[in-house]
Amino acid sequence: MTATKTNTATLYLTELDVTRLERIASRADSAQLEDMLDSLLARATIVAPEEIPTDVVTMNTRLVCNLPGEQAPRNWTLVYPDAADFDAGRLSVLSPVGQALLGARAGQTVSYRLPDGREQQVSVAGIAFQPEASGQYTL
Repeated sequence: MTATKTNTATLYLTELDVTRLERIASRADSAQLEDMLDSLLARATIVAPEEIPTDVVTMNTRLVCNLPGEQAPRNWTLVYPDAADFDAGRLSVLSPVGQALLGARAGQTVSYRLPDGREQQVSVAGIAFQPEASGQYTL
């Protein structure tokens, strides 16, 4: 379930996203979640919400993605697990693709592992809405 970025650009996370993810990991009491968070934080530059670049996928960002072999782009919103509904386009940050997308930038392609172990890639075609870019720092 390892998520890797194919581009080595700095991974940006907001302080609020880190705090909420740490809270989720501690409540879940899961070594796997804690390892995922540690891996994410090791690669991250943590900034105040108002300092996050506007082309970065943060929590509650609506983004347009392209998957290999699919003609139509996917419209997803990256959400916390309790709000996830894949069929409605609300992707859990704890899913393999959600982990890969958090902190990715528009134009970047990221890789993640499917449950069966195969590697999959997804390209961030664009950011339709980022809360921080709209001055919404507490979603």
